[in-house]
Amino acid sequence: MKTLKTIAGVMLVSSGLAAAQALAQEKFYAGGSIGSSSIDESITAGLIDSGPVDGKSNGFKVFGGYRFNPNLAVELALVDLGKASYSGSFFGAPVTGGTVKVSGFNASAVALHPVNPEFELFAKAGLFAWEAKASDTTGGVPFSGTTDGANLSLGIGANYYFTKNVGARIEWEHFNLDSDKASMLSAGIVVKF
Repeated sequence: MKTLKTIAGVMLVSSGLAAAQALAQEKFYAGGSIGSSSIDESITAGLIDSGPVDGKSNGFKVFGGYRFNPNLAVELALVDLGKASYSGSFFGAPVTGGTVKVSGFNASAVALHPVNPEFELFAKAGLFAWEAKASDTTGGVPFSGTTDGANLSLGIGANYYFTKNVGARIEWEHFNLDSDKASMLSAGIVVKF
């Protein structure tokens, strides 16, 4: 009888641990995305007086999150928005080879709407702590400078799960950079664990 109670106790504890592990696997997720980014031309204010600016670039991000329930999560991400390229003049001096690279960390609250077990929509709002690194050659002299800040970020997207734990993600995100703005449309992989 004592052996039977011991076996039952071990089975109960084991099943409880297995259930707790299964719940934990449903709550954490991570992934990565790549896509097309766009940085406002105004990010070159103070770097050139006139000249062309190309704010189209490629970006990527690595993210991880925790789901409190099926409809609410928090997410952290390392975001690289690529670079804006520029050339022209600054107070009459020629400016060549200019780039402004923008990257940072994003923390968001995520509202999710599961449509079915495989497909869910989401919207998020958060804080983007960013850094913009500028470099160029002005009048033959190398220049570099850094600006940073923390501003609002917004996003919408969808996850489609091919298996219980592995899916694809597509999303559009908007980032405020003080008075400038940037956005990224990306696709990637999301894994629950």
